[in-house]
Amino acid sequence: MTRFQRRCRPIKLAICVVLVGSFPAEAAPAAQSSLEQAVKASFLVKFAPFVEWPPNAVGGGGAFVICVSGTDPFGPVLDDVVRGQRIGGRPVAVRRLGAGGNMSNCQMLFAGRSTDPTYAPFTTLSGQPVLTVSEANSGVRGAMIELVMQSGRVRFAIDDSAARANGLVISSKLLGLAVKVGR
Repeated sequence: MTRFQRRCRPIKLAICVVLVGSFPAEAAPAAQSSLEQAVKASFLVKFAPFVEWPPNAVGGGGAFVICVSGTDPFGPVLDDVVRGQRIGGRPVAVRRLGAGGNMSNCQMLFAGRSTDPTYAPFTTLSGQPVLTVSEANSGVRGAMIELVMQSGRVRFAIDDSAARANGLVISSKLLGLAVKVGR
């Protein structure tokens, strides 16, 4: 770190404190929620390199597809996060599924909330090599990775046995970062 960078660090911190403190009280939760969703969207892309799919699961030279079912909590943030990203040398694409959407060609499925009482997006994927992700407070159960808030930070729990049952191997590095690992 250069001398200039060291001197600018306190200035950057002061600017951040002033900016955060200048939000009106009613805007702060919205800003925090937006940041939380941006972090969660980033996690989706960051999980993939730590997961090994069976060779036949990630077809030819097409895109690595992240599907979103139910209510999409990310909106355009997820599109912004994946823009220009590559996973295993392949571009990343986001596909939002409507009710009863086709989950074929998804390598990852994020399941958001739904008002449909029969909503169970992961049941149709049993035995298929699709990494399933949900939020802990969404009411969706059965995900391999569950995003949780802990001490104001986005963390995650992993059900390693569910991943293995679907032919996926989650790296010990990612398992080591999880707040909880179920086997």
